Amino acid sequence: MFEERKLSNGIRLAAEEMKYMNSIAFGVYVGCGSRYENENNNGIAHYIEHMLFKGTYRRSAADIACEMDELGGQLNAFTAKEYTCFYFKVLSEHFEKALDILADMLVSSRFDEKDIERERTVIDEEISVYEDTPEDLVFDRLQYEVWGRKNLGLEILGTHESIRRFDRKFFIDHMSKNYRTDNIVIAAAGNFDTDKLTEQLERAFSAFKPISYRNTFTKAVYTPKKVETIKDIEQLHLCFAFPSIELSDKSYTLSVLNTVCGGGMSSRLFQKIREELGLCYSVYSTYSSYMDTGIFMIYCGLNPKNLPQVADVCQKELEKLKKEEISPRELQRIKDQIKSSFLIQDEGTSARCSKLGRNTLLRGFCRSNKETLELIENINPSEVRELAENIFDFEKMSVSLVGKEGSFRI
Repeated sequence: MFEERKLSNGIRLAAEEMKYMNSIAFGVYVGCGSRYENENNNGIAHYIEHMLFKGTYRRSAADIACEMDELGGQLNAFTAKEYTCFYFKVLSEHFEKALDILADMLVSSRFDEKDIERERTVIDEEISVYEDTPEDLVFDRLQYEVWGRKNLGLEILGTHESIRRFDRKFFIDHMSKNYRTDNIVIAAAGNFDTDKLTEQLERAFSAFKPISYRNTFTKAVYTPKKVETIKDIEQLHLCFAFPSIELSDKSYTLSVLNTVCGGGMSSRLFQKIREELGLCYSVYSTYSSYMDTGIFMIYCGLNPKNLPQVADVCQKELEKLKKEEISPRELQRIKDQIKSSFLIQDEGTSARCSKLGRNTLLRGFCRSNKETLELIENINPSEVRELAENIFDFEKMSVSLVGKEGSFRI
């Protein structure tokens, strides 16, 4: 069982002791992602994530890398639309040293102007990689438009233009406004004693003073769009999207709907479009749930000549999910699939740490495994059909296409 505590400065801790493990997975989750940005500072959360690895007043960038490598550990970070996460995984005996490294990065990063300029080139290249990847581009351009080019629609990496505006003051101001104690959750899973861990964290993060976080986000508003991106490639990349539900317990029903729709090789879209009709190589559905809304998307990479038939098949399969309840046998198979995947993934310290951190930050709590499995098992066919009926509203459907000019006939 995991335990929730609060440090004296207000930082929340979600910890799960796993005494039978040799390692500790540890993460610092900050409620600071791209949805809190605007066109002027788009990409700053991601840029800060990079800069914290570039050196502190005690360590150079090389020192950070070498010291963690000497521990045989893993140190990394990522930025999402609603939060940024810094994490490591080490053997329990090396935890105190790894904690010192990460705390030093969060508290004492230098933001040297030369490092800022050097990293600008790196992030420029990272943006270019995404722009050169059609499967990423078809999703990113879609979300940019349906969310009104703001909020959830902003690129996590920023743009080539926006990252040119950032200097040292930009970073320090943004961190001082967002890296505040009641906007931070620390998560840990593995072989440790929670009382001792709490004492270590009190010392490591004492530099964070108890200052309230006041930033709020504007509710995202979905607007149906058709987005066409011309790129000189042979394949056509297609994405259908619908407004979906926010992060909640109903997300488990959404997981069932996604699995039956296009969430694996046994899904209806995969079996129909690829296996039975042979119209493409890659087809799947996916979804993103945020604090206030969500989006459900269907992707297909195909020959442009097959576009009309693929679109027709997709519509028919979605209509079927809206009108007909899935059989109890199919539903049970999907439930077992989801529960098995959840439990297998949850065997590791990293997955448990991630679950604790993300849920505590975004929802304010984390369900136990028992509660989660019960929620999944209690889903019935009518709930899945009702959710399909609510989500697959073709009046609200958006379409994104990436391909050669003249290949967008749909």
